[in-house]
Amino acid sequence: MKLQYKITCSFSIVILCVVGLLAAIVFQNVTDTLEGQMGNNAMDMAVTVASIPLVQDALSSGMDNGDVQRYIESFRKKTRFQYIIVMDMQGIQYSYPYAAGVGKYYINGGEEKVLSEGQAYTSADRNVLISAIRAFAPIYSEDRQVGAVLVGLLTDRITKENEFNRNRLEFWLSLSLIAGIMVSIGLSINIKKSIYGLEPKEIAVMLSQRDLILESIHRGIIAVDQHGKILLSNDPAERLFNLPEETQGHFLSDYNEKFWLELQRIMESGQSSTNKTLNINPVQRIVMSTGVMKDPTGAITGVVASFEDLTEAKELAEKITGYRNMVCALRAQNHEFMNRLHTISGLVQLEEYNEAIAYIDHLSEVQTSFSGLLKEKIRNPHLSAILLAKYSRLTEAKIQLIIDEESDLEMIPVGVTEDEVCSIVGNFIDNSQEALVGTENPVVKVLVASTAEGLIIEVSDNGPGIPEHVMASIFKQGVSTKGENRGMGLFIIKNIVDAVAGDIELIEDGMTTWHVYLPNNKVGDRDD
Repeated sequence: MKLQYKITCSFSIVILCVVGLLAAIVFQNVTDTLEGQMGNNAMDMAVTVASIPLVQDALSSGMDNGDVQRYIESFRKKTRFQYIIVMDMQGIQYSYPYAAGVGKYYINGGEEKVLSEGQAYTSADRNVLISAIRAFAPIYSEDRQVGAVLVGLLTDRITKENEFNRNRLEFWLSLSLIAGIMVSIGLSINIKKSIYGLEPKEIAVMLSQRDLILESIHRGIIAVDQHGKILLSNDPAERLFNLPEETQGHFLSDYNEKFWLELQRIMESGQSSTNKTLNINPVQRIVMSTGVMKDPTGAITGVVASFEDLTEAKELAEKITGYRNMVCALRAQNHEFMNRLHTISGLVQLEEYNEAIAYIDHLSEVQTSFSGLLKEKIRNPHLSAILLAKYSRLTEAKIQLIIDEESDLEMIPVGVTEDEVCSIVGNFIDNSQEALVGTENPVVKVLVASTAEGLIIEVSDNGPGIPEHVMASIFKQGVSTKGENRGMGLFIIKNIVDAVAGDIELIEDGMTTWHVYLPNNKVGDRDD
């Protein structure tokens, strides 16, 4: 049976049982109340009859010529009671609804207490022969009990008097039952709609599949509602943020306030993001993509983020870029080495031995000079390696690479990594190399100098410069003067500079110079 029908049937049965039980209780209470009221009325009537002098005199003298029967019956017919029976202490009836019963013994029972003990009481008798509300009261004459009076009201009269109230109560209970069933139908439709028409088995299968998919993904995934309560997470996310195994119900802000504030800003903006970097603590950085969750009405209900620890990503990137740089450097060095060997071979064949020796000395001096300059001025293995690789590549392309004499790299600023400095310098040099194609006497000049306040990077070239129409969007991803599927270098540099609240400036004064300043931030000040 489908969920909608289960909900409708279950609620309908519950409502039917509740309404039925309520009806039974109410009907019984009304009947008991009415019977109690009728019993009180019957007792009042019995006491009234017992105080009539005619009745008292007839019972005390034992003489009656039918006056009691005539008086009582004329009196009874003006009331709602079916019978009023007056009897003496032996149970002989002085009045009866039918004249034939006068003078005979009362045989219906129930009179023992009133005759033997003088008690007044009411009883509700229900048996095969009679069903009535009866009231017994003793009759006294001069402080002596001389008999008793019985006032009875058949229950069919009670049923008739109660019929109107019963019908009205049945109407409202039936209306409540119908309304309850309609509400259960509406509720089942609403529940079905809120779960997008899925059946419980389908939901269970989807949850199982979701868990398997989440755990099979290498990237960390975490979803929170608009209050920061964790809705779901996988193992990589739990390991990164030290979350407990059962994360549902916990608040993300209790484990990483900075990450939660970033997700909160994304929810407030309503805009998803991709490949955004964030320092989640002073020593750990992630790259994440986020998506805003919305309900069917379009209201934002939370955000889901997928992320990866940049430490692992950078290790892989270092391996890849290291291999690539090594291959490029070896290729350039091999090409340059072969050209130089050809030159030396030609000089030897021409028997220009002095020229060959001078040429070899010159090459050795240039290489030693550049390597010594890197060792003296840069003093950072990573940056020196990339500059050496770029030097070989530019030399092959007949472009002169100059390390500015003012260069002096003592330390990398806090908040900036060696990889980021290498990325800035490497991208600028690559852009300069492309810009210098077809230029006479091409030169690339690099300045890297550190101060107590931060790090200054300048890369200059004597190329044609950057066109005016590109300047407004030069830092946007994909914007390039070199064709399609390009334009990543300056975008990457701008993200690195903005992450540490640095400055980047383009200066054109005969040469095209990119000036970058990276401040020396305190640990933890960096905000991506």
